[in-house]
Amino acid sequence: MKHEIINLENVQIIGMAKEIVFNNPAECAKFWGEYVERIVKPVFMEGKTPDDFQLAAIENNVGEFGLCTCNIPNHNCGTCAAVNFCEGNTKTFTYVIGGTYKGGNVPEGMNLYPINSGQWLKVHFVGGMKAFQEQFQKFHKEWLPEHPEYQWASNAQCMEWYNGTDINSPDYQCGIMMPLA
Repeated sequence: MKHEIINLENVQIIGMAKEIVFNNPAECAKFWGEYVERIVKPVFMEGKTPDDFQLAAIENNVGEFGLCTCNIPNHNCGTCAAVNFCEGNTKTFTYVIGGTYKGGNVPEGMNLYPINSGQWLKVHFVGGMKAFQEQFQKFHKEWLPEHPEYQWASNAQCMEWYNGTDINSPDYQCGIMMPLA
């Protein structure tokens, strides 16, 4: 997998959030549908003048990231899936559809989320959103264990990253980012 090390310092993500039950990750995809209905469809497809919520989303590139975070102590997203994505688990995580906060208005329905400062591993997936889940699983189950030089930071979140609009294109750019210990 193509990967790189990037530095993030004093970054905040602005976005809309939803509590998702660990054993129902399909809710993340439904939440992206809500994002499309609330922001993409009215502004970019129907040409309507953006309201404050939509304007903040546009100005801060909301939709660039899918941030996963939770309040489980001594946790990191690297071990979370194996422990919590099991049948019957009623714990939740916060899934944020967000972008890098550039300042300005934080409208009702959006919040700011601080991101771990320091080095992050940014992994690139090939094949668009159709291949995302397969490559996401391969990253966690195969690639990361084969690369012990990359360790998750403690008490850390992870981010999915997206770049582009045609999610069905085999050239669509996306991947995952994890803060390094």
